[in-house]
Amino acid sequence: MRTFPLTLVTLSVAAVAGATPLRAVQRRSNVLTAEEIERAKPNVGTAFDIVETLRPRWLQVRELSRIPGKADEPVRSTPVYVYLNDVNMGSVDYLKTIPAETVLEMRWLSANETASRYGPTDGQAAIVVKLRR
Repeated sequence: MRTFPLTLVTLSVAAVAGATPLRAVQRRSNVLTAEEIERAKPNVGTAFDIVETLRPRWLQVRELSRIPGKADEPVRSTPVYVYLNDVNMGSVDYLKTIPAETVLEMRWLSANETASRYGPTDGQAAIVVKLRR
């Protein structure tokens, strides 16, 4: 009989909690939105600092796996390239030249996404930067 009041309280709390929606911040790991960048601006100076602070995994160099049967060959690694307004600007070091206040949005593309958007890329991922106008 003691479980009935406890069950009733639990159900009441669940009903109240379910009736009041929580404002959840959905963060997509492959996009840095203008809002996120704006919040980070007091602490960063360049686009590189933004990425390093908010999405450090974007800067990691990916390693391609070895071809079966060729274990003696070294593992190839692929750098991450930067595209500024859809123009290839080279390595992530280019992000250090872009002032944070000019950045509108940044997006990370996998190697497959980069190849389908920009053509053959030798397995490289990309960070696409859109600037404010």
